[in-house]
Amino acid sequence: MAYQQVSLDQVTSAATGFKGPEGVTVDREGNVYGGGTDGVIRKLSPDGKVTEFARTGGRPAGMALDRQGNLFVCDVGKAAVLKVTPSGTVSVFADQVGNVKLFLPNFPVFDAEGNLYVSNSTDHVLSGMEEVMAEIRNPVPKGALVRLRPDGRGEVAATGLYFANGTAIDPQEEAVYVLQSTQNNCARVAMRKDGTHGKPEVFGGNLGGLPDGMAFDAEGYLIITLPMINRLVVLDPSGKLSVLLDDPDGKKTQGPTNCAFGGPQFDDLYIAHLEADHVAKVHLGHKGHPLYDRR
Repeated sequence: MAYQQVSLDQVTSAATGFKGPEGVTVDREGNVYGGGTDGVIRKLSPDGKVTEFARTGGRPAGMALDRQGNLFVCDVGKAAVLKVTPSGTVSVFADQVGNVKLFLPNFPVFDAEGNLYVSNSTDHVLSGMEEVMAEIRNPVPKGALVRLRPDGRGEVAATGLYFANGTAIDPQEEAVYVLQSTQNNCARVAMRKDGTHGKPEVFGGNLGGLPDGMAFDAEGYLIITLPMINRLVVLDPSGKLSVLLDDPDGKKTQGPTNCAFGGPQFDDLYIAHLEADHVAKVHLGHKGHPLYDRR
């Protein structure tokens, strides 16, 4: 079912104290996780209490859960994908796949078989926002998408991406979608039944701004965040674009980055913000596509 634009009045603050969260995910029990600029991953429980879950010592970005409750975190400060156990113990899961060094791992997503796909934004160290902005102004195809198997093996799924950012797998498990932040678009990488991948192809058109994170709903609509203009957009299954939420003055959203479905009926959208202390929530009435940990 197509989306209607939501008003700013429908956006609420789920919790404060997250200190500029970039990544956000929700577990089966309804706990919301977000990682702050201080390297702390915090957890919002269903009763509204925010607690410290783990310290990475870096800068947590995107995150995904497995079926055992382990949290896999792309940490740009550590230049690695970290594994955080349910008790909060942190270890390095991967920092290189094939010839791709994970200099800027950005977002992880599991497929139905428990393989973890990870976007790597670029092939060199970006030491600060100034260097990130320089690459945004001068786009280069140095990003990649890698796959890490449950047995520890890994392979490169795609290269030549422009600042590979948020990733998502469609409900039919036919492709991995990767946001190309410096091209303002979304790429589609086909997942073949023999385990190989197709070449990246642009899905839809220009998104109207630099994209960061995204999430599929159960019907194949793709919700995408545009942090620099405080907007959320939707790509329908055919690639047609519409606006879901527009907040040009930053009244309710300040640099919306990643988003994730949650809530009692799994039809609330949680939104992380680079430039705010809170995680926001909006009731969509559309159910999210259940990720690996919920199947």
